[in-house]
Amino acid sequence: MADTYRYEEFTWPEIRQAVAENRVAVLPVGTVEQHGPHLPLVTDVLTATEMSRRAVERMPRQAVLMPSVYYSFNEHHLDFPGTIAVEGPTIVNYVTDIGTSLAHHGFRKILLVNGHGSNVPFLDVAARNITNHSQAICAMVSWWSLIPRDLLKQLRESEFPGGMAHGCELETSVLLYLRGDLVQFEKAEKDIHFQKTEFFYWDLEAPSPVVFQEWFSRYSRTGTVGDPTKATREKGEKFVEAVVDRLVVLLGEFRDRKIEPRVDHH
Repeated sequence: MADTYRYEEFTWPEIRQAVAENRVAVLPVGTVEQHGPHLPLVTDVLTATEMSRRAVERMPRQAVLMPSVYYSFNEHHLDFPGTIAVEGPTIVNYVTDIGTSLAHHGFRKILLVNGHGSNVPFLDVAARNITNHSQAICAMVSWWSLIPRDLLKQLRESEFPGGMAHGCELETSVLLYLRGDLVQFEKAEKDIHFQKTEFFYWDLEAPSPVVFQEWFSRYSRTGTVGDPTKATREKGEKFVEAVVDRLVVLLGEFRDRKIEPRVDHH
């Protein structure tokens, strides 16, 4: 089986062997939607998938990379052409079914790697469903949450809050590094027009204390929220490599995690 790590390229006996090796199944989940006039619709899928791939590639005997989930919940983006929206219960059920199928085949550790902010509540529920309804345990992580805080503060030039939110300094930097050929940087422009208050704002570095999402077109003219003009390929390389480094550590820790027996206290 050499160093095969892409799930869809295995034969069924090789999947059985991967299960015997206690590999972690890694499922990238993104969405297809606008990211301003300068980034492609596939941004959220591309980031989650490529960071997952780079991590699994570094530990091919300990993990398998699942085909990515491209479509998810993003109805609030539909005012911008290109967005493909899936209802919340649909994405919860879909990811749950993928995870329980993996558990049926014997995988016991499943990690959802998220690339889309609005996936968080739905993937949280899906991960809980998989854990509660199978013998596997399932966790979810958004890639930006793996960036070390000190690195983020060191590299960030855009204002807070708002400079890093959507199609922003962070995502544009990452795309410049991963797929610069898909970035039309000359079209990037700052767009931070949401109402900033103590409890309501958007930023990936530190989310607001209130969970709230309204129609995106109410506070963004370009489909961007942030300042992509501050993005560079060099920043993107540092962000990506830091995320991949930590994802490798996370996968190793998750693989080694003991699944304790349940205790029914009735």
